[in-house]
Amino acid sequence: MRAPNKHGKKDREGMNFLPALFFSATIFFFFSIIISYVVFPVAGADNEKLSIILIDGDEVYVRSGNYYTFLQDYQIYVKGANSEGSRVWIELRRNEVFLEDAIVGEGDTFVYSNNSTEILNLTVDTIYGGANGVLVKFSPVYQHLNPKLPMPHTPVIPPSSSSDNNSSIPPVFENQAEGFDLPLFLLGLGSVLLVTGFFAGRHR
Repeated sequence: MRAPNKHGKKDREGMNFLPALFFSATIFFFFSIIISYVVFPVAGADNEKLSIILIDGDEVYVRSGNYYTFLQDYQIYVKGANSEGSRVWIELRRNEVFLEDAIVGEGDTFVYSNNSTEILNLTVDTIYGGANGVLVKFSPVYQHLNPKLPMPHTPVIPPSSSSDNNSSIPPVFENQAEGFDLPLFLLGLGSVLLVTGFFAGRHR
């Protein structure tokens, strides 16, 4: 009577396990690619749409030689005006550090952006002349949160998702649910697929 070949049985089990392992790893690989190219670009686009508004269409008055301080310590200076009082030289600083300047007249818009993100948008509405200089009315004035700087202590106004939606939106936006860790989720999913492939190979 011929004794059973135990080594042959183990070799067959090992051969059955390899295709299952390869199949599970392939599924995990393609699933990770889909998550990377689908989830993250959408989250980035939503983040741009939901930029936090700090000042929404307000009016600001600044006399020549003075300045106005916005949130996050941005300051707009009116350095002077031409002899006709029709154009003014304005300068933007933050914590006394020069950022940008321009010569503008009534109807002109001054825009400051940081890394393609609009931070300040000021329109010169009216320039009032006087014996002691000029008074500049900026309207409308818009300021968006610079995410690289500390959050201001003053409450901010997030934009609504549509003109028909009057419900409030929390001022802080996240690209994923709180407590949800996408890399950990992918790692766990890969582990499940590998274990499934392992047991599938053993029971063949």
